[in-house]
This record gives sequence, structure tokens and C-alpha cells, in this order.
Amino acid sequence: MGFWTKTWDWLTDVEAKSSLPTARSAEDIRKDIIADQRIDLNAAVSAVYGCARVIAEGLALPPCYVTRDGEHAATHPLYYLLNASPNDLQTAYEFREMQGYHMALDGNAYSWLNRAPNGSILEILPLDPHYVQVVPTSSRLGTQVKYFVFGVEMPADEIWHQKGPATKDYTGLSMLDQARSAIKLARHQEEYGAKLFENGARPAGLLTTNGTLTPEQRADLKRSWEQQYSGTGNAHKTALLTGDFQYHPLGSTANEAQFIEARKFQIEEICRFFRVSPTKLFHNAGSQSYASVEQAHIAHDADTDAHWHARFVQSANKTLLTQKERAKGYQIILDNRDFLRGTAVERMQYYQIGRAIGVLSANEIREMEGFERSADPAADQLAPAANLFGGNDGGADRPPA
Repeated sequence: MGFWTKTWDWLTDVEAKSSLPTARSAEDIRKDIIADQRIDLNAAVSAVYGCARVIAEGLALPPCYVTRDGEHAATHPLYYLLNASPNDLQTAYEFREMQGYHMALDGNAYSWLNRAPNGSILEILPLDPHYVQVVPTSSRLGTQVKYFVFGVEMPADEIWHQKGPATKDYTGLSMLDQARSAIKLARHQEEYGAKLFENGARPAGLLTTNGTLTPEQRADLKRSWEQQYSGTGNAHKTALLTGDFQYHPLGSTANEAQFIEARKFQIEEICRFFRVSPTKLFHNAGSQSYASVEQAHIAHDADTDAHWHARFVQSANKTLLTQKERAKGYQIILDNRDFLRGTAVERMQYYQIGRAIGVLSANEIREMEGFERSADPAADQLAPAANLFGGNDGGADRPPA
């Protein structure tokens, strides 16, 4: 039974109607639309959009697998949904990217789980968080919650709720609300800059005259000057002065320098709210060497991506797998090893050391590099260096395989 079929059944069920919240008015719907627009405007701030995109793409990029005792469980119904396509409209990357955007901006990501009669999951459909209500059944801690989608109560076991940073156990914090002041200031700065370049209002110079102008002459001069030299379309044109006028060019002002510095500071301020390194937004916070930027990216993997990966994986294991499946060793993982790889030289040094001390075989190295396994039986054997462990004579100094 599909989502909309169930929704219609609930809407037309007389008994169910008594437990539903009051129908929303046109004004409520209008407020929802305005709220959507407000979030779009906030996301239009480049730093906000950039931070959300970094988080969303970092969550979407690593492949997702269902494993059992360390091996891929390709026959599990969830394997294809999480690794390839959770529904008819999205790939696995697109689905996790959308969930990442929802969690980064709204603090919550919701999905509807279309379950078969036996409880297995047939598809996973993302829900717009603005049309999902989470209502605790009581005020005590650890209470159960009810989920309402478009005003219709949904069974809790059919909703997959992923939460971002939170101060309550049943809902996440909206980062747009938490960073409201910083985002608002950034938007005002962008509007100020846009008006500055649109109008060309700051004079690049001053016009002076030794004579006295009448109000009509001043108005005509102002109108003529703005028509010919104001705005980006007239920038850098040569001014032709007639009469007793002199033009005195002006350099950049302290206010302009502060405007640029304030813009830089707001990028860093927004990044603090989202816990994203400014270097991921291509923001240069001064003179940085390649080594320092590289270390910043490594820190981002540990300080940002790892936390969002842990949220997704733990939520998926808790909600999508049954207790019996978890007891049997089934586990959902994000495999981000390929995106933590060092340079070719660093990898070869790592493999060389691992081979020498007997912790890596030739075939394990080939697999990590994406090569086919060798048919040579020796490629599956550990071969520690003889000068370290006394050769392959089975001596006592050899580490266990």
C-alpha cells in the first residue's frame, strides 16, 4: 500500500478523524509557504549554502553498505535501497545529500518507510521537514512521540527520523534559528554590497566649482551626472566637465576596508555555527601554505564529516534493522576509506611498512588500490621481513598471522 493510499484511508476514516489535529487554515498554509521562502533566503547567503552543501555532500559521498560479520550482505533487502536507490526518483547519493541538507539547515530529516506486510522495507521516501510535526505524548523524559505528516498521524515505525545537534531527545535544533543573527547580518552585508555596486552611490571623486549654483542648476547637474556615470553600466567612463568645474578623485575609505573585513568575519562566524572549516568554503583566512590547508581538510574529516557519518549510521542501524538482525551481526556502514587516502607516495610507504611487519598481504594491498586479486597463493600469505622477524622458518620471533 502506497503512502498516498494510506493517507487517503486515514483521512476518510471517521474514527481516525477524531484523533487528528485541527485542519489547517489558509493562513496556516500561507505561513508555511512564507517559512519555506525564509529558509530559501537564508540558504541564499553563500556561507550558509556553502556550509550546508559541505555537510550534505560529505554525508552523500561515501558508499553505504549492509554487512554481516564484516562481509557485504548483498541479499539483504536494505542493501540495494541504501547502496543504489532508496526509491524510484532518487539515487542513494541524492537521497543522502537531501537528508544532509535537511539536517544541516533544519536540524531534522524525515523519511517514510514503505513496509511490506511482513515488516521488511520496500522503499524509503524523504519528507519535507516543514510539513512534519513531532508531538510528545507527555511531558516526561523518554516519552514516546507521534508524527504528523500534512496533519495526518503516521505510525511511528514508518517514520525514519534523523536528528542533528539537539537539546531535546525528540527533535533537533534548527541551525537557521540558532544562527539567525549571524545570517541576518551576512544578508544585510550582501544587500549593502549589491546596492553599492548597483547604484555607484559612493562618489569616486568630488565635483567642485568656484561659482554659486542655483537649486535648479544643482538638481540638473546631479541628474545629469547620475545618468551618465552612476551604476555598473557606466563605470570607468571618462567624465567630460564643462564650465568652471573641477573633479577631485577619492581613494578607498576606511568604511570600505571595514566592509570587506566584516564580510570575511561573517563567513567565519557562520562556519562556527555549522562546525565547518572555512577552507572548505574556499575562504582564505590569511596566508596559508599547502601543508596547513591539507591539515585543515584532515581536521574537517575528523571534526565534521565523522560526526555526521556517526549520526546517519547509528540512526540507520537503530531504525532500519530489527533487533534480531542486529543480533545476527547485520550492520549498516558508510565506507569512507577511499576519501581518507593519502598521496600515492604516502600510500606506498604505508603498504611497504605494513608488508614488512607482516600485517598486510599482497592481495590486501591490491584490493585497497582497486586492483584484481592475484591468483598466486603467495599473494595471500603474510611475508614479514626476514631481518625483522627471522625469516619464514617458524621461529619464535615471528608475529602471529
